[in-house]
Amino acid sequence: MHQIASTFKKSMIAIAIIAAAPSSYGQEIEKISVTAQKRTQSITEIGVTTTAFSGDSLEELGVESAVDLGAHTPGLVAVNSTSGGTPIFAIRGIGLDDFSPNNTSGVGVYTDEVFASSPVYLSGQLFDIERVEVLKGPQGTLYGKNTTGGAINFITKKPSDDFEAYVEVDYSSFQTLEISGAVGGALTDSVNGRVAANYAKSKEGWQTDVETGEEFGLIDTFAVRGQLGFELGSSGNALLRVYANQDKSKPSSPSSEGIEDVFGDDSFAQLNSPDQGNKVKVGNLPVMRDESGSGLSLTIDYSFNFFDLVSISSWDQYDRNIVDNYDGSAVATMELIQDNQLQQWAQEVRFISTSSDDFSWVAGFNISNEEVDSVDIFDDSFFLTDSAFDGVLYPEDISAIGLDQFIADYIQITDSLGVYLHTETQLNDSWKLIAGIRYSHDERSFNGIATNLSFGEIFPVTELNETNTDDAITGKVGLDWKVNSDLLVFGNVATSYKSGVYYGAAILDAEAWSYVEPEDVTSAEIGYKWTLLDGSMQFNGALFGMQYENRQSLVTFVSGEFSDFSGFAVADTTLVNIPKSETKGFEMDVQWLPIDDLTVHAGVAYLDSKVTQAPDTKNLRGINADPGVNDMANEQGFGFVDALAAPLENGAVLSQAPEWSYNAMVAYDMPLDNELYLKFQTSYSWADSQFAQLADDNAKYGPVSSLDGLVSLSSDADNWTLSLWARNLLDKDAETYSFTGFAGRTVYHQKPTTVGITFKYEYF
Repeated sequence: MHQIASTFKKSMIAIAIIAAAPSSYGQEIEKISVTAQKRTQSITEIGVTTTAFSGDSLEELGVESAVDLGAHTPGLVAVNSTSGGTPIFAIRGIGLDDFSPNNTSGVGVYTDEVFASSPVYLSGQLFDIERVEVLKGPQGTLYGKNTTGGAINFITKKPSDDFEAYVEVDYSSFQTLEISGAVGGALTDSVNGRVAANYAKSKEGWQTDVETGEEFGLIDTFAVRGQLGFELGSSGNALLRVYANQDKSKPSSPSSEGIEDVFGDDSFAQLNSPDQGNKVKVGNLPVMRDESGSGLSLTIDYSFNFFDLVSISSWDQYDRNIVDNYDGSAVATMELIQDNQLQQWAQEVRFISTSSDDFSWVAGFNISNEEVDSVDIFDDSFFLTDSAFDGVLYPEDISAIGLDQFIADYIQITDSLGVYLHTETQLNDSWKLIAGIRYSHDERSFNGIATNLSFGEIFPVTELNETNTDDAITGKVGLDWKVNSDLLVFGNVATSYKSGVYYGAAILDAEAWSYVEPEDVTSAEIGYKWTLLDGSMQFNGALFGMQYENRQSLVTFVSGEFSDFSGFAVADTTLVNIPKSETKGFEMDVQWLPIDDLTVHAGVAYLDSKVTQAPDTKNLRGINADPGVNDMANEQGFGFVDALAAPLENGAVLSQAPEWSYNAMVAYDMPLDNELYLKFQTSYSWADSQFAQLADDNAKYGPVSSLDGLVSLSSDADNWTLSLWARNLLDKDAETYSFTGFAGRTVYHQKPTTVGITFKYEYF
């Protein structure tokens, strides 16, 4: 912690020296208003570490999905964990290891204040956006469960009285066409409307199968959103939002490597694929994605004499069918097939005080119901063919698809209740006390059966039918010190919790399915928000430490269920609780307008994370590896220790927790004649190597970096912009995610250089 504080202090001194240097500076930085504390406030006036992006900034940075935010936000990790695009988020090393549809990240994600209970709901939402807010650290008071790492708020553009419309056409590499547009304005004296849509389709894939020539990584998506705003007399308004989206893209494929290290020779070399992101081996697997979602929400905001009443009612549903080359091989060693149906509804009511500036409060409650109906299949039929075992098991030459499938078929239902109170007390002109408390109640039931379908015959693995209930009280206490009109220093202690979960993936061993206890986080943070150089620079930073109890972590263990039959020690995965772990570090970001037309933005995050009390590796929730199976595993080179596929010891680095990450952006606007402006922008991001799963060397990937660029010409008079852009200019081929496959290592790679041209026309 001393090293962290020393680096933090040196950075502060460097900025102070810059501030003291006499010079003339550019115009003042625009202050973004956010709703991080459930009311509209300037981002520089709240004691919450927050990174915010406007909709225009997202477009210029090339942020096309929620996952792209990670490259431009210090301390945020965002990756796709499957070819189907299941996003995983982590803030300050706290997030999610598992990609199953019934699990929820420790980073709460909201669209127009509607919580996404599963990562699948995030597909097709990031268009026609007003701003995005990333709140760092536990948000357990105002946001409730599943915000142990933080929260992300997507706020869409709302209808207004003024007529406005735009259309944006983008053509880029791999013959990709994307069209976005919106139109909105007053429909009557008291009703406003807005409709927005996004369509994207590519004719070429960015990956090619080296054996078949087939292309993968093709885009085919469509999304539409409609909103109606109503006046409720002179004291209130209502907003009805309806959306629908579909995704029929052809997923990209990972690569498989290291098979010879597992088996000791090259007899299974056919399972490997090229070590290049754009060269893959998929075989005859019909990879596909068929997803669709829809939903609606009604927000009512009504003012009374001493408080405002806000009611948010929502319903969402999502269906998806995915065939994914999850193993990265041309044969079925671990293909993934998913058939999921999800529904959720939620109701929140909150009251916001308006009677006093010296004491303000937000009080409310929410109830919700989430249902996941899922069939997940892992297909490893290759190991039952004569090509796999040279005729030892089955001498016939038979298809390697559908012969051997491990199936998870379940329904999970979750009912939740939360009641909260958040207060802000102005102690004097300089000091403000923040205090809040929340009670959360969650009841989660799981009813499912895991089976093995082999040659048309079903073999039961396990059945689970149970319900668990969790209760938690979380809170926050903090102080904001307004040193002067330009400097805010804040400190707080906060707690949050993530509700208990069931591991819902297809399994080989009956012990892999069971309930995992809730996780809890206690955080201490000191930060500042400093406006410098006549308002032309905004410099923010935070120093933090967090204690993590019962972290829900994915682990790989040795299964003896099939060793007698196959002669192999078989690896399986499950979720377990890690008794204690911790993270500590700092984040800093600076935005500077050194002259009127030049913008500089940079951020850095440092994170020191580790397990401080590892679980008993000999008895993980009752999972015990037979000693004979361990001997067999060691002979085969797996290196299994006790029940785990890799030792999990004190000091192990947490998953999704890179030690260092950086981002920077420089933009210059050059005024020309006839109200034309030429803009040059370049941005760079870099994230250190990290783990996708605890203590698994196969799950270590990165570093990942990208250099992007943009040149645009715009006309203020005619409201059009023409842009040329490029992403991953250096054509990096970094590993962006990895894990232990059925045999060897499965790796996802960075997309190669992509270039495009965009034309946008706006009508006001």
